[in-house]
Amino acid sequence: MDTLHVAKHQALGNDFLIALLQPDQQDALAASGLAWPILASQLCDRGSGIGADGLILATDLSAARPNSAPQAVKSDSGAQARQVRMKLLNSDGSSAEVSGNGLACLAHEVARGLLSAMQLDESVEVPGRILELTVDTVDGTRQVTLDAELATASSGSPTLVRPFAEVHMPNVGPGPVIRAELDEQIRASFGSTQRDTGNVGNPHLVINTGRRMNPRETARLGAGFESHFPEGINVEFIWCAEDEDPVSARPSSIGMSVWERGAGLTQACGTGAVTAAVLARCWNLVEPSSPTVVEMPGGEATISIDGDDDHPVLSVPVEHLSDHEWPLGATSLGA
Repeated sequence: MDTLHVAKHQALGNDFLIALLQPDQQDALAASGLAWPILASQLCDRGSGIGADGLILATDLSAARPNSAPQAVKSDSGAQARQVRMKLLNSDGSSAEVSGNGLACLAHEVARGLLSAMQLDESVEVPGRILELTVDTVDGTRQVTLDAELATASSGSPTLVRPFAEVHMPNVGPGPVIRAELDEQIRASFGSTQRDTGNVGNPHLVINTGRRMNPRETARLGAGFESHFPEGINVEFIWCAEDEDPVSARPSSIGMSVWERGAGLTQACGTGAVTAAVLARCWNLVEPSSPTVVEMPGGEATISIDGDDDHPVLSVPVEHLSDHEWPLGATSLGA
């Protein structure tokens, strides 16, 4: 392969470049000695590259199964059922375990690939649920569903309209210990406030600031607080929306700004929204019986609890931005 096709998607302003490969393409790239960390930093650079918060390398595992043509594999709901294996690299080239918004963007790209092979007319009934995707990550399997309306282009090919992804997340587990020095810094910044860590496949530090945070303060304190964790951590600053506007704020809403490990200041964080929403419930900041809306600079994510297994579900809109062909020439282990 001389070039790599990547599609750029965003969910709540959190943007990702996605390379969706067949197994033989993945094997060929592995044999070529391609240096993925170098390539990720080149692609994600917002000055000299395409620009993104991260690169997702996904291998289509469905292609290896018999009878897996797009029209042949369907779930009980009528949606297409597919399976991929995913590797996530941050914009600085470092590896990450998982991303909620990244999973949503990946599902959108898989759905686009399925639709490109189909032709629809007005007589064809298509369910609102387009795709049920199983994603193998380094932290285990994740389930993602994609709902959308369809519009037929002049070519006869369908396009997705208002796509919306639901990412089924694991329960929030304990995160790294907040040591005394960091605890003192948090107290110095916000007083005696609620703070804790959590893990949903990647680690998070969540702090109830009691007030809105601006980007400069988020970046300064986020970087400083993260430096206390040798393996890095995502830092989320949250506040109850009622503290800002007691009249119009919803009792199930929180505001959040985020500093992401390996990416810095970002518009949103899906796994961070899940961790923050679960902790906000524990801290009685929001109504525990209702879905929690997490308001971030990039938009709103909704966190609900699955009635079947009590796991959190992240719901976000997704959007395809652009497609690119990137030359691979010098991006090798020897580069």
